[in-house]
Amino acid sequence: MPEEQGVAITGLGLVLPQGVGLAAADEVFAGRSAVGYLSEMTEVPDATGAACLGFVPPAGTKHLDRAVQFAVAAADEAWDHAGLDRPRDAHACAPDRAPARERIATVLSLSKGAVFALAQQAANVGPDCGEPLDVTPDAAARTVAARLGLTGPIGAPVTACASGGHALVVGAGLIRRGVVDVAVVGAAEASLHPLIIGSYRRMGVLADARGDPAASVRPFSASRRGFAIGEGAGVLVLESLASAARRGAEPIALVQGWAGGCQTTGLTDMEADGKTLAHLLRLALERAGVPPEDVDYVNAHGTATVSNDAAEARAIRIALGGAAGAVSVSATKGSHGHLLGAATAVELVLTVLAIRRGAVPPTANLTDPDPQIGLDCTPVTARRRPVRRALKIASGFGGQMLAIVLASPDGERDE
Repeated sequence: MPEEQGVAITGLGLVLPQGVGLAAADEVFAGRSAVGYLSEMTEVPDATGAACLGFVPPAGTKHLDRAVQFAVAAADEAWDHAGLDRPRDAHACAPDRAPARERIATVLSLSKGAVFALAQQAANVGPDCGEPLDVTPDAAARTVAARLGLTGPIGAPVTACASGGHALVVGAGLIRRGVVDVAVVGAAEASLHPLIIGSYRRMGVLADARGDPAASVRPFSASRRGFAIGEGAGVLVLESLASAARRGAEPIALVQGWAGGCQTTGLTDMEADGKTLAHLLRLALERAGVPPEDVDYVNAHGTATVSNDAAEARAIRIALGGAAGAVSVSATKGSHGHLLGAATAVELVLTVLAIRRGAVPPTANLTDPDPQIGLDCTPVTARRRPVRRALKIASGFGGQMLAIVLASPDGERDE
């Protein structure tokens, strides 16, 4: 078998409720919350969430679903950030040192498909219903591939809130095996629709705003009471180290290892003892060749639900053992809301930025840490510290779980 290829991250793209582009991450690192009332977007009484209210669709996408537009905006930024050339048309030839279009994969997920387009189509089923709308979970992947003229493998893994993480794992696996040189991976979400808000209310996982939506999502707090739905997208360009070297691209971070699994405790609840997740965390570190004491930062899933935050913290303590006390942990959903299918992709981008900035983003609204959590969850304010190795945890409704190990390309951080 051929030797496995190392996997670099060479480009990042982001759409947050706070704004479009990587600069919007400054709001997350500042601990500011975008959660508010949604009277402008939905007829659901007192609904709260984190909406991209000022979003302008990229050129040529006005006919597409909102989630696909988010994916395109983030993919455009990630592609340019990676320094890759845009094609003049779908059949343009890349320069000699650039990866061939047929060796670039596109793995982008919409975990629920195109919700707004689907609702629009369902409401208009008469004889004059017009052209069909693109509502499938792979709509973003196909749209981005066509926009960039990419003809390599394509995919759209759907594993609920872990979808963006599984997109990264699929793309990184293709690169490691030498199937492709580059993979555009990530996920997008636009689900601030009465159908989705009502579903999550019935599950009992949404936070009650109680007069101040911005303070309502409180991961790891003693007063935590659930999450608010957010919208946006995260896209990463993955590349083999050899391909990056050929075109003189500097890796931003490395994908060192991962482990995936599932648990069968129900639709929304993690195992209370945290054992399955702890096993996956240890396995991911083992595959990456990283001992627990070398982990600087854990970006937690941190939904701010009472039982799941406790279970996740327990898993981190089990997996890291005596090293857990020295690790910085944070959950950023208090700032941007729970982006559902795009959550892991967006939080992977934020984790890479933590590595590059040498700063851990804070857990917004964590003014009353739950003493039962037993971890340093970076309350309220970002913390400057070296982030050479980071763990990202993903957990999807129904039990899908994933642990991903990211690293600084030189073992150090930028000052």
